[in-house]
Amino acid sequence: MKNVIFFDIDTQYDFMRMGGKLYVPGAEEIIPNLKMITEFADKNGISVIASIDSHKMLVHKKIPETDIDNAVFVPNKKLSKLQLKKILKRNNLCILKQEHDVFSNPNTKKILKNVKKAYVYGVATDYCVKAAVLGLIKMGVETYVIKDAIKPVSKKNEKKELELLRKKGVKFLTTRQLLKRK
Repeated sequence: MKNVIFFDIDTQYDFMRMGGKLYVPGAEEIIPNLKMITEFADKNGISVIASIDSHKMLVHKKIPETDIDNAVFVPNKKLSKLQLKKILKRNNLCILKQEHDVFSNPNTKKILKNVKKAYVYGVATDYCVKAAVLGLIKMGVETYVIKDAIKPVSKKNEKKELELLRKKGVKFLTTRQLLKRK
């Protein structure tokens, strides 16, 4: 696992597409940016860690624009040191979770322990994205949110949620700014 990751939060069908069981309003608007971010990571060998909400009622499949090749799925149960060691050799992981917080998976902290910098994107800003960002900050990870690659469930509280993250030390950038970085 490298020390810089792209952290893809819940970009699966049921959140991203109208008609999905837990559709985030306007989520389809960020899909072109999500696709560019995913392609950039693949082209540049950047690790993508994705969270997947694995509630029984949801389709666990990611949208094609964010689907990552050869990803290893991390079950939502504690893995042995040997199992984790094998997983950490892989570049791309999908962490399964049954709560909005990816850190509810008992393996997440161990998987991210050597990460120094994370670029976060996906849905929903006011739930799963916020929980992931706060977890990263708590771990001491330099955290960036790609502001044109996130969407909230409630537009009403979005400004307040983003200000909370800013106060916690999160930095914001756009997809274009991210893609200019090397």
